[in-house]
Amino acid sequence: MAKLKKSWREKLQDSRDMPKVVEVTPEMSQWWGTGTVVIPVPLEVDGIMKSVPTGRLITINQIREILAKRHNATFG
Repeated sequence: MAKLKKSWREKLQDSRDMPKVVEVTPEMSQWWGTGTVVIPVPLEVDGIMKSVPTGRLITINQIREILAKRHNATFG
């Protein structure tokens, strides 16, 4: 029996065991440094993007910064 693909809405609603804050692995530290990283719930990221006023811009780095502050992580 073939596995059905999840729709975008189903993926957005799937929070699994998130959000979680984890220690940076040695592989990750080569790119990001040391500390902790937050793995957010998809709906949380969606909410941040939806809060941006029409005609304004938010960068991925700004989203990461917001998430890190919310979850007391080094970065997002």
